[in-house]
Amino acid sequence: EIGVRLVGSEMCIREVFEKTLNEEFDGTLFDETFIVFEIDSIKDHKLLFPLVTLIIMDVFQQKMRIKKKRKTLIIEEAWKAIASPLMAEYIQYLFKTARKFWANVGVVTQEIQDIVDSPIVKQAIINNSDVIVLLDQSKFKEGYIRMRM
Repeated sequence: EIGVRLVGSEMCIREVFEKTLNEEFDGTLFDETFIVFEIDSIKDHKLLFPLVTLIIMDVFQQKMRIKKKRKTLIIEEAWKAIASPLMAEYIQYLFKTARKFWANVGVVTQEIQDIVDSPIVKQAIINNSDVIVLLDQSKFKEGYIRMRM
């Protein structure tokens, strides 16, 4: 879907983002113990946000498959990713496969309903999470009880 949108749109990837998207791959990224991808500045960009997100997902998948050390991916503000069927399916895939590559996946969201209301990720997150941390969720207690059902 994203590839079709990129090809079908007369956008200026070559002119505007050519340097960024065509730079040499920096292999040292896989040696780093802590990596943060801050994408707030492009979160509203309809073409760049999904493209960069896919690149980040690919980097984690490649790093995940290197079994040297335990890896953890934390998806902050996961509500936006869960709301997208494409991203939700990727999160489901990660939760179902990360353990065999000695990796962990976590989602951070402000409302438990973001997870509960998603038919794609709900069961994957519940069934494949060894640890669930709920911080000050007293107003959402009823939703958590429903999630466990």
